[in-house]
Amino acid sequence: MPENPDPFAHLPEQEADPVEWDPQQRRFIPHSPRADSAAASPPPPPPAAEPPQERDQRRFFVGASAVGQAPPPRAGADALATQPPAPPPSLPPFPPTVVPPGPPPGPEPAPLPRPEPSTAPGGRGTPRRRRRLKWIVVICLLLPIVLLAAGLIYAEIKFRQIERVPVGSLLDGGGSGTNILVVGSDTRANAEGSTAAGEPPGERADTIMVLRLDGDGAKMLSIPRDLIVTLADTGERARINAAYNNDLGGGPGRLLKTVQQNFGIPINRYMEVDFVSFAGLVDAVGGVNIDFPYPAFDSQSGLDVKQTGSVKLNGEQALAYVRSRHYTEIKEDGKAHEDPTADLGRVERQQAFMRAVMGKVAGSRNPITLLRAGGEVTDGLRVDDKLGLFGAIRLAWDMKGSHPESVTLPVAVNGDNATLHLQQPEANQVLAGFK
Repeated sequence: MPENPDPFAHLPEQEADPVEWDPQQRRFIPHSPRADSAAASPPPPPPAAEPPQERDQRRFFVGASAVGQAPPPRAGADALATQPPAPPPSLPPFPPTVVPPGPPPGPEPAPLPRPEPSTAPGGRGTPRRRRRLKWIVVICLLLPIVLLAAGLIYAEIKFRQIERVPVGSLLDGGGSGTNILVVGSDTRANAEGSTAAGEPPGERADTIMVLRLDGDGAKMLSIPRDLIVTLADTGERARINAAYNNDLGGGPGRLLKTVQQNFGIPINRYMEVDFVSFAGLVDAVGGVNIDFPYPAFDSQSGLDVKQTGSVKLNGEQALAYVRSRHYTEIKEDGKAHEDPTADLGRVERQQAFMRAVMGKVAGSRNPITLLRAGGEVTDGLRVDDKLGLFGAIRLAWDMKGSHPESVTLPVAVNGDNATLHLQQPEANQVLAGFK
């Protein structure tokens, strides 16, 4: 393999013939003209006259004996400067750089976590979070409206299932409050033929009440079914429940007119209640509390209460309570005493039952309980054909949280010891509160 040539072999020895660097030619030139070069070539012609130029003084003298001294003047330097520069010596190529193999590439580094959006007060967050927040706000605003609409739709469906009684044309729109004629019946007892002695079978009113709602609260007036009145349309003097009995040609319309004509009070709404169906309403509201001053029983209706004071009755026990015709109490002497008031006592018990049920429903704040109660009452309730859903809601609102006050109509027993008549003037004083 040949050795690398010396790139500086063409340069003369510095001791014999020093060289200096010419910045214009960018190469080293001899410090003095060489003798062989001067002898071989004729002297160059004198250069043409040119304007004097400032000579570049950046000269560097290279020599061992003249380090740090200015170069001496030499002849022919300008001539040499005009000669074309010699080509630079060729340098051997550098060997290629060999890069040693490195370790195999490992897995790419995990990307840096993105910065969390600002959650400080006033921070805007990401667009997705802002959109989610807007939807949450919209849902919170629309949810009560949707629930209210769903509740109204459900109430409308259940309200349409209630049977209507065509007495709207007979209702009176006067009065300072709202008087509701409530008729209670026991359809199962009538179906079984368990009516009072001497009465023909058929649909009949067991209980007749007037419920008044006004700004002062609620009052409930019971009208004994054995009260002798003048029947509307016929002018006949008979028991008031005969105006309702369909087997005698009566009905809701005749009863409504009979009450208005005999008592001089307006009737704004009409309602019929079936006590058998209301037993399910009692279970729907979780039972009702009835006050028992003494332990009581009735072997025919199934009533059996061994406690005293406020006793909670379920639907079956409440139905036995309102059906009782032989209500018997165990008093202090330990003996059984049957209620001597007979039908009047049963009317009072039915009135107490109605007050307890209405107070329990009106005082409930649980929407599930109210929905269950509404579902139960539709099967045993009939209302006048002029009552709409919003009218029923207004009545329910007027009854909200109220416990109707029981009002007794003053009556006296007739000579037959079976029928009653109004006791005046006390009766008119009581009726004045319902006008």
